[in-house]
Amino acid sequence: MCKRYQVADGFVRRQIVDINILISVRERIADFNGYMTMNPTAAFLWDAMAQPKSAQELTLALTEEFEVTEEQASQDVEAFIAHLLENGFIQEVAYDTL
Repeated sequence: MCKRYQVADGFVRRQIVDINILISVRERIADFNGYMTMNPTAAFLWDAMAQPKSAQELTLALTEEFEVTEEQASQDVEAFIAHLLENGFIQEVAYDTL
């Protein structure tokens, strides 16, 4: 079984001019302080996780979209996933790789 990650319910991303904002629209809004800004890379990865994606898929997508090495992309993806999981922004979903 391969780990895949998907955006958790209750969060939406909006772009206002050049600023990407993650907004909580669920009960935890008080814990989340309302919103969080994201750089273009974070917004790209967030959008990619609208559907379940593995860390490897996200790394590949990042290298194709931005001028970054696979090693750096992998490190960035792993750190981003860890941060989002820790804060409940994404969820791990099981995916059978038959």
